Amino acid sequence: MSYVKCRNVLLVGASGNAGKNILPALLADTNFKVSVLSRANSSATFPANVNIIHVNYSDKPALVKALTDQDVVISAVGGDALLNNLDKSIIEACLQAGVKWFIPAEYGFDFNHDSASSIPINNGRLENIKILKENQSNLAHTFVSTGAFLDWGLDTGFLGFDIANRMVTLYDQGKHLVSGMILKNLGKTIVAILHQPQLTLNKRIYIADATFTQQDILALFEKYTNVKWAVKHATTEETLKNAEEAWANGNILNGYIGFILGLAYSGKGACDFEDKINNQDLGLERVSLEQAIKEAVQRNEINVH
Repeated sequence: MSYVKCRNVLLVGASGNAGKNILPALLADTNFKVSVLSRANSSATFPANVNIIHVNYSDKPALVKALTDQDVVISAVGGDALLNNLDKSIIEACLQAGVKWFIPAEYGFDFNHDSASSIPINNGRLENIKILKENQSNLAHTFVSTGAFLDWGLDTGFLGFDIANRMVTLYDQGKHLVSGMILKNLGKTIVAILHQPQLTLNKRIYIADATFTQQDILALFEKYTNVKWAVKHATTEETLKNAEEAWANGNILNGYIGFILGLAYSGKGACDFEDKINNQDLGLERVSLEQAIKEAVQRNEINVH
C-alpha cells in the first residue's frame, strides 16, 4: 500500500495524556477533518470544532459503524483501556469498516527488540503487531517508538526523580542509556507521519529528543537547582522481580510501573534506539536533554541556577 488518503482522521483516547497532546496538532492542520471517538458515558469535553462520536466500545457493530468512512484511526488509549487491549477491538473494527491506516497506542518501547516480550504488560501490544502485519495489505499501520516521555515522566516522578524534594532513585546506578521524547511533541510527530506515508506506512518509526542516562539527568538537575540531591539505589533485576509478584497478586498498578521502569532502565535495549531515530527524516527538531531539564525545573517552580 503505497498511498493512503488521510482526510478523515479519527482519534481514540483524546482525553488522555497522549491524546491531549495529539489532538491540538491534528486540529491545527487544515488538511484533516478530525473526529474523536469517546465512550458513550464519558464526561470528557473537547473543542467545538471536533466531531465527537460516542460509542460503547463493547458493542462491535456500533464500533464498526463509528469507524466507517474514516481514512486513518489513531489510538492514544491508556490506563485500563491499554491493559484490556482495546486496540485489538479497534483493529478488528477497522478491518471491517474499511479503514486504510491505523496507528496503535504503543508509544514507548521498541517492540522489535527481543527484550520487549519479557514483560507481560506488553503481550497485548505484541499480539496487535502480529495482527496488523498479517493484514497490512488491507489496513496499513505505523508503529511509533518514543521511549520515555520526558516532561510527563519528570513532572509526575514516574522516572524516579522527585523534583520537589530533590531526591532520585537510580536504577542500576543510573548508568544505562534510555531514549525519550517530550510528550508535547507527540502531536507534531503524528502529523509528520501522516504527511509522509512513503516513509511511514507499514514501518516502525523511532522518535527521540534525547538519549540519556539517569546520571545525566541528575547532573543537570543539580546544576539547575543548585542543590546536591539525595540518592537512593535500586536494581532493575529486583524491580522486575517485585513487579512480577505484584502482578501475580493482583496489584496491577505497582506491577505495571515496576515492569516499565525495570525494562526501561535495564540497558537491554528496548528503550535505547539512538542509532535508529527518524526525527531528521520527518523534519522533527530535537530538544536537548539540558533544555528538557531546565524546563522541568521551571515548571516545578524551583529557582533556576
